[in-house]
Amino acid sequence: MKLKKLRLENFRSYRELDISFDNNMNVIIGKNDIGKSTILEALEIFFNNDLVKLLQDDLNIYAKNDGINTLKITLSFEIEPFDTIVIDSSNPTNLEEEFLLDKNNFLTLIQEWDCSKPIKATSKKYFLECEYPTVWKDKPLIMLKEKELQKQIEELEEFLNEEEFNRLPKKINALMRKELYRYKLEDEDKEERTTITIDLAKSDESKNLKESIDKNLPLYFLFQSDRANKDSDDDVQNPLKIAIQKALQSDEIKEKLDEVEKLMQKQIKEVGDSTLLKLQEMDPAIASSLNPNYSKEPDWKSVFKFSFTGGDDIPLNKRGSGVRRLVLLNYFRAEADRKINDRYNQSVIYAIEEPETSQHPDYQKMLIESLLELSNHKDHQVIITTHTPNIAKMVELQNVIAIIRDHNGNIKKYEDSELLFEDIKNTLGVLPSIDVQNISKVKCIVCLEGKLDIEFLLNINEQINEYKTIIQLKNNDEILMIPMGGSAIQYWVNKNLLKNLQINQVHIYDSDIGSEKPNKYSPYFASIHSQGLRNFTFETTKREMENYIHPHIINSIYEGFPIVYDDNWNKLDLGEEVAKYVHNNAPTSEQNWDEIENKDIKKKKVS
Repeated sequence: MKLKKLRLENFRSYRELDISFDNNMNVIIGKNDIGKSTILEALEIFFNNDLVKLLQDDLNIYAKNDGINTLKITLSFEIEPFDTIVIDSSNPTNLEEEFLLDKNNFLTLIQEWDCSKPIKATSKKYFLECEYPTVWKDKPLIMLKEKELQKQIEELEEFLNEEEFNRLPKKINALMRKELYRYKLEDEDKEERTTITIDLAKSDESKNLKESIDKNLPLYFLFQSDRANKDSDDDVQNPLKIAIQKALQSDEIKEKLDEVEKLMQKQIKEVGDSTLLKLQEMDPAIASSLNPNYSKEPDWKSVFKFSFTGGDDIPLNKRGSGVRRLVLLNYFRAEADRKINDRYNQSVIYAIEEPETSQHPDYQKMLIESLLELSNHKDHQVIITTHTPNIAKMVELQNVIAIIRDHNGNIKKYEDSELLFEDIKNTLGVLPSIDVQNISKVKCIVCLEGKLDIEFLLNINEQINEYKTIIQLKNNDEILMIPMGGSAIQYWVNKNLLKNLQINQVHIYDSDIGSEKPNKYSPYFASIHSQGLRNFTFETTKREMENYIHPHIINSIYEGFPIVYDDNWNKLDLGEEVAKYVHNNAPTSEQNWDEIENKDIKKKKVS
């Protein structure tokens, strides 16, 4: 289950705020006091209400002045195939078949808080928003009790023959709903939907639904930039708390703890029974009214606690903020290498406020690379806030959430990517990564994606005489070759600088056909051609430049290389295929290629 949307209404500085999230990495940018931390804390309140608790004064002041006393936090989730919601214990329910998804086919949940008085547990209402068949919009089937469903089932008798009617379920609610959807909804009824909200605490059925949904929600962990006063709440403890919670999901540990719990129940019952026997001797009436009852499941995550201690016996959470954040950094680096999916399938959202805090620039870069690696895991989402341009430059535009206000104080909504780029640049102060030296001699600028592409082009120019007689690339002061940076943000900043230089350009980029993001640069070509220069743009017809290497060359170097030269060759990530072959055929390889979490080896290129 992945978080896709957040909507805030009357929460702190926001009257209304809508945010869409990427499945993996999300970088929230904006000036100080714009409300970046508010977004992370709203998520903490929704998922946990623990590290950050909702307070009465979290109500937007302008809403309060208008006589509005409620605030809302709405989250929408993408349901994945393995997300199974169970209402009746033995009857898995498909949310789509139960019409419990919204118009975008997302699971949308709403927490509504009454802030007219100090916040208590009863201040919160919990709703599910969905597009429901209009015929049942006033009383959705999920809210009906067994007798009410049975009554609707009985109404089907006049439409069905005796045999069909007798086969209908008369007891299990989930099965009765399924048959009502099947027989009572005509095709046009299925298409005619109305947006409704279902109170998840109103009926036993909806309470069961709420409990099942909550079990499937992602785990959410917030790491704040500000230090907490308590050792137990310090952010350096959070990685350890995550480790405990994940360990408790292990089947092996669950089995052992179940044995411990059963043993405890047995021994407690023995003590209780012996106590009642003695009580029976003194007052049989009281003894007969009592029964040993072990009803509360143990909260194992509160039982296990540990921390790091330095060689000088000073606890880590008493050391400097830089060291403490460094532990956080290396927790994420370790987590990125961990094969979590072998044992755990629950989604996790890691939210980190200003990861650059108290860190050297080298460590900042390492941390973001680790977070990007972590976000590539299918069950992980990462959300960070930042003021640092170097962090924003490392991600794609789709990963950036810009919280920028217009001159009226409203949060901007962008349809034009050029305007978004400009605001990101101005907000963070993103600078070009181009080192332009001896520019007066340059007659043409050749733009490629990265440094390895430049090396590839220089190498084939040196090795192929026919190419070399046309143009000499190496040590040619009239040609400037620059990597545009592998992300859309850095690309745009570099491109704008080139426009101001007024030098003709040749852009050559990988098409990445066969990848998740093919032809990602082609939308910018029109802008490059519109600069009023003799600019040329090219995308490789194969996936990458390396795919132009003839297979005979690769086979002469790696005897037995298994890839056949056919139409699929053009779509191969050839660098990864060669690295995989070398790894799997090396005598010292201890790990299967598919088990490698560290992707560095997979970034090898053919040169």
